[in-house]
Formats: sequence, structure tokens, C-alpha cells
Amino acid sequence: MDLKNLLLFVFYWYFALGVHIRQIHPDFGLNAIQLIKKYGYPVEAHQIRTDDGYILETHRIPHGKNNQNSASKPPVLLVPGLLCGSADWVNMGGTNSLGFILADHGYDVWLSNYRGNTWSRKHETLNADTNKKNFFDYSFHEIGAYDLPANIDNVLNVTKQENLFYIGHSLGTISFFAMAAFKPEYNNKIRLMTAFAPVAYITNMDHFIFSWVEENLDYFNKLIDKYEMYEIMPYSPLLSIIAQTFCNDDSIFQSFCAEFIYLIAGRSINFNKTMIPVIVSNTPAGSSAKMFSHVSQMAIADSFQQYDYGEAMNKKKYGQITPPKYDLGKVTSPVALYYSDKDVLSVATDVDRLSAELPNVVVKKMINDYSHLDYLWATNVIPTLYDYVLENMNTYSYR
Repeated sequence: MDLKNLLLFVFYWYFALGVHIRQIHPDFGLNAIQLIKKYGYPVEAHQIRTDDGYILETHRIPHGKNNQNSASKPPVLLVPGLLCGSADWVNMGGTNSLGFILADHGYDVWLSNYRGNTWSRKHETLNADTNKKNFFDYSFHEIGAYDLPANIDNVLNVTKQENLFYIGHSLGTISFFAMAAFKPEYNNKIRLMTAFAPVAYITNMDHFIFSWVEENLDYFNKLIDKYEMYEIMPYSPLLSIIAQTFCNDDSIFQSFCAEFIYLIAGRSINFNKTMIPVIVSNTPAGSSAKMFSHVSQMAIADSFQQYDYGEAMNKKKYGQITPPKYDLGKVTSPVALYYSDKDVLSVATDVDRLSAELPNVVVKKMINDYSHLDYLWATNVIPTLYDYVLENMNTYSYR
């Protein structure tokens, strides 16, 4: 039985057993722009070109509901984690989403989408569907070297500001550290970098997917080439329909849906299961297989470094047989680190190592019992995390 017929079989028996969808979440199926409009906020879509030809779409909330003319505080750029996008900052509703909270506190909010995700699948010469090998030939280094500088320069050009706030989650943190080390001139454009689930060293990462790739890296790369799986987990409308059908509040399978998310991001005691259909309306949003290879290489090498192409190609590309390491001593921006004792991807001991090498850590706060995605979607995220973030940002707003 193929996948299509299997899904039809499951759907048939699901409804035949009398388990019906009686409650559809009102935000189900809405993308980032639709969510922002629904909750009464202004929204702009900005097309941003990188120096290597990618065309990124960034979503702007220029002010909150009570700031009708303009934001009263500096701009803030929000950069999502792996397989995520701009919607993940606004999909918890009007009162619990960080994007809306920041706008209502007077900030000019910019929600970025890195190359290859749902909103950023365009290039000046490459097609994301027919030229996958070349289009998805990137890792966090390219995001840090090209996507982040393009976004930062665009935000500062539009707002006529000299610097901005930066908030990153997971991939949004490792890309930042790569950028700030590789292009240290961008440190002067950052008022404060706030890192949720910070990642640079990943030696102690305890996750079955990355562990498998690490142990079978050559085989993984051969599979990618053989089956041309250069793109990983792109957005799927079918998956969102499945989530609404089987993961809604009336479904007997909702707990199973939550277990699947825990399998990917770690078990959470704070996760709001009701929001699963809304989350899966936009996430996963896609990324590159090379990202997984790069992270696994760093785990093996016990190093925060650029991609390892092999001795011959490294010599040609870098002028040395080993990939260059990122010098975290060049990351002079003030950095606030928020991490957890229960995060299987951003492990506390690795964060400690990162913190020790950063020269300007202004906050280092452990959030007890948070999984990797709780920084976005925990039921208690405002008093546990966002209140501290806002207080710290306010300190830097008038400097």
C-alpha cells in the first residue's frame, strides 16, 4: 500500500469510528501575513537580495496597535530556528506571540526568513525546484555571511537607524555568531543580541537525528546525492491538514501528535497541545541537508568551524587543509544568553563553553525545564522569559 492509499485508509477508519472534527482552531491554515493582519497589526513584505543572489522575504510589523504612526523604540530583527520561519514569532495569538508583544512595546519588528524556507525560495538564477543541488548548497555559514547582513542592512536603511536589536532562536543564534566572527564589522550594528537556545558548540548535543547523522556522515551524504534530497522537510499543506484532523482538541490522537513533536524537539511540560494545528500550518518550513552535515562535522571535530569539504577542496577554498574556526573573540556585540537544563539541542555545558569565549556576555540566564521550542510556544513563556527579555532590551533602547 503506497502512502496516498495508506492515508486514505487511515482517514476513512478515523471518521468511520465516529471521531469527528468538532473544533477547528480559528488560526488554522493562516500564514505569517494573514496572522499579523488578523490580529489587527500593520504588516509589510520586503524582498531582500543577498550578495550571492538569493531573494529573501522579510515581514515587518512597523508598530503596535496603540502606536498608530511609528514605533517609538529601535528596530528589532527576529531570526527563526531550523525548519522555522516568520510565522513562528506570531502564531501564539495576539497576547502570547513575541512579535506582537514587541510591537506593542514600541519596537519596529522585522521577522526574517532565511534562504530555502517557505518565503525565501527565490534566486536570481537558480530555481529551488529544478536546481535543488545548487540552490540548497548552503549551511548556517551562508546564512551568517549573506542573509543576516542583507537583512540588517535593509532594516537600517529603511528605518534610518545606526543599529538594531537582534533576537535569534537556535539556528538564528549560530548564524549570528558565524556572521559576527566572519564579518566583525557588523558587531557595531547590533545594540543587543538576544539568544534563545544558543548554539555554537554542539559536542554534547543529545538528539537521535544528529547522532545518527554524526555516526553515519559519509553514508548520509551519499544518500543525499543518490536520491537528490538536498532540501529537508519543506512546507507541506497535507501535513497541516493531517495536524488539524488528528491533533485538534477533540482528537484521541492529540497526545500522540505531541509525542512526535517531543521526539523532534525534546519533551516539554509547558507545551500547549491545542496550538499544534496552528504551528503545523507553517512549520516545518524547509532547510538544507547540508545544514545537518555541517552540524555533525562540528560535533565530530569538537569545534565551531566552517564546512569541511575535504583536504583538497579546503585548500582551494580556504587556503588550508582544515576548515577555519570561527573566532568568538571577535563577537563584540553585547549578548544575552537564555538557555535551559532540559534542552537536548542547546546543551547547558556547550552554552557554558560558548559563554566563556564570548567577550561581552551581559546576561546569562538558565530557564528551568524548557525544551528547545518552549522559547516560542510555552504556556508560561511571558513571565518565564519574555518579561526578562523586554526589561533587558529596555535598558539598551536609549543608549
